[in-house]
Amino acid sequence: MDSATQDQWTKALITLTARKPSKAETPSTELVHATEVVTKVMYPSLDATSKNLRVKGSLNVLLRKGLGRWIGDWMLDTYRKAALEDLVPRLEEIDSQYQDHLASGLTNEESAQWILPKFSQLIDAIHRRLFVSRQLTLIFDTQVRTMDNDPTLQVSSRFMADFSAELAIRLPPSFDQIAHLYFRTNFRQFEILQSQMSLGHDAKGSQWDGISGSDMEDITLPNEQPVTNMLKNSIVGQRLSKKRRHVMQDGRFAMDLFGDDKNDAIVEQYSQEVLDQPGSQESEELSRRMRPYLDLCQKLEEIGFASRMTHVVTRMLYEEVSGKIFKSFKKNWIVATLAHGKRWMENIILRFLQFTLLPNKDQEDLTASKRFKMWASRLEFYFFKTFGDLRISEFFDIIVECPESTPAVNDLKTCVEWTGQREQLQISILAAMDRRLLHPGAETKNIIEFYIYAIKYLRIMDPLGVMLDRTARQINKYLRTRDDTMRAIVSCIVDDSSDLLTNSNEGIPGAIEADDEGSDDENWAPEPVHAGPDLSSARRKMADIISVLASIYDTNDRFIEEFQAILADRLLQATDFDVDREIRQLELLKLRFGDTDLHHCEVMLADIAESKRVNANIQSFHPHMTVSTTIASRYYWPEIEEEEEEEFELPGPLQEMLDSFNAAFEITKPAQKLKVFPTLGMVDLELELDGRSISMQVQPIYATIIYLFEDQDSWTLSEIATKIGVREELLESRLQFWVREGLLRETNRHQYELNEQGND
Repeated sequence: MDSATQDQWTKALITLTARKPSKAETPSTELVHATEVVTKVMYPSLDATSKNLRVKGSLNVLLRKGLGRWIGDWMLDTYRKAALEDLVPRLEEIDSQYQDHLASGLTNEESAQWILPKFSQLIDAIHRRLFVSRQLTLIFDTQVRTMDNDPTLQVSSRFMADFSAELAIRLPPSFDQIAHLYFRTNFRQFEILQSQMSLGHDAKGSQWDGISGSDMEDITLPNEQPVTNMLKNSIVGQRLSKKRRHVMQDGRFAMDLFGDDKNDAIVEQYSQEVLDQPGSQESEELSRRMRPYLDLCQKLEEIGFASRMTHVVTRMLYEEVSGKIFKSFKKNWIVATLAHGKRWMENIILRFLQFTLLPNKDQEDLTASKRFKMWASRLEFYFFKTFGDLRISEFFDIIVECPESTPAVNDLKTCVEWTGQREQLQISILAAMDRRLLHPGAETKNIIEFYIYAIKYLRIMDPLGVMLDRTARQINKYLRTRDDTMRAIVSCIVDDSSDLLTNSNEGIPGAIEADDEGSDDENWAPEPVHAGPDLSSARRKMADIISVLASIYDTNDRFIEEFQAILADRLLQATDFDVDREIRQLELLKLRFGDTDLHHCEVMLADIAESKRVNANIQSFHPHMTVSTTIASRYYWPEIEEEEEEEFELPGPLQEMLDSFNAAFEITKPAQKLKVFPTLGMVDLELELDGRSISMQVQPIYATIIYLFEDQDSWTLSEIATKIGVREELLESRLQFWVREGLLRETNRHQYELNEQGND
């Protein structure tokens, strides 16, 4: 050592030893040699592991002289100064390079070329510094214990704490961002490599190969167990405790959420399937290719950076999970995307987390294992929570796309059962309806269709019916303000493309007792706290879609009345008397509302059967009779009103046919009288024009108009109005029908003539 250091060290020894030598006296040769050995070790330029340095013996000499406490303090202080002199410039250098990287706007590939070696070299330098100095502190502690000295003199634990604290203070503000870039780059490469291996490709080499930046010997890696079907086998059907369901407002989780959850079935199963089983050949190959990365993760653990880097890695993985969900699964509703997402979590996210936090399974590290289990559970929960957030935000559109979007509803149900987002879903759908549906711009028919789809999907989401109850209250309140609500409901139910009458019980659990209190069901559960007080669970569960729609009003009277009106319209249009569909619909409705309320409808259908019989009877006696009528019982049918046009004079031949039919009916049914509503009928026309024949069915008013052109080819609007007794403003639109059909043309204003040639 140099003379200045020797003088300083000698003076310190003379002061601290029990002896008090004179000025001419010098320390013994043994003490000087021991001091020189220890001093050389403190300098990183010297080889600390040299066999020529008798470190243990030298420490024994110093400890026997009573210098234990002082030498320990001096060792820590000396190392701190030496470490700062070596590491601070390296930290400043990588910070400067990172700032240049940001300013240059490098691509991801270019970032990999820079960040992988630079960050690895920095961690290597820190690790080497730690390794050299920690060896001496461990030797010092060993000698203290050997000599039965004061245990408070041990410095290894103090050394690790001081080293980590001092280094944390000296880290540049951008260090976490640099580490984030490093882990994200490795994750991208890992994802590509894992995908290639999963597809059976032999990925020859990877961007990790040869990028370690370390001069130390390679660490022999253990067999790594791939993440098995942990999610597939244990996620579905599990329930999170209240502790796991507590989510902070920003979507991140409290640090101690899962730390003491010993009953976490998922983590326990993962521990049994992954951590305690030997690795596969594929996993060993993946570990081999990730060796530089695993080496670095092990070094981070050894230098005390595990906790800090765990937060960096998991923050990056949170971002990857969110990005994957919103990029791959957004508006993808026709397939079960949750299953694909779970496989991605299993094969990519959790496996990468395993390699990062457990780089060396051969070493039993309970702390690292517990940390891995905790973060695996958090990432798993975060995946379900984020996926649920996405589907909840899309739930209104998912309902609109019913039934093709059913897989998305089943996925959302799984997420809600796990994360407890039921209330979030309820609030979201109510707000979306207020904003996008329940306003004057939406047609009543569209609202009813949405209502029907919502009933189907909310039954899937919540079989207890609480969500449907709250949603129905809001829709019902708005629909009561519209005059055409019940007509739109009945039209949707009896529409030919609707299956509500036959499948309205879809999603309703069977065999439910109507009386909650008297039920002996072994699976009985109390009412949810958020259920409405005025609707029992039995009613919520048993009410089918038609009953829910009919209950918009307090009674079923309006539903029955509207159904009668629509049934009357359809029966009057059934000129062939084919009413099998209407009979089937009536029978299905009678099962829900009873025979009494629908008695009038039964009479209406009976009138159709009677009309068919009467028409056949009359035509049997009058073979040339071409008139067929629908006979309605006055007191059972809704009030029949003629169209808006006024009464008009029918053409002579048509009026004669009606009179003949009326006379025949009086003979057949002498106790009854007919009142004819010609505007509600239809006329079959056969038109012969310039060698071409046209067949069509029109209302009597149109037949009357075209019949006039048989007598003359040209008429004015006023002449036709006077001839048939109809106001001109109503007649003009009827004339335009024949103009569009090409049988009439308007030569002048309100002047019409027959178009024999058509629209050629």
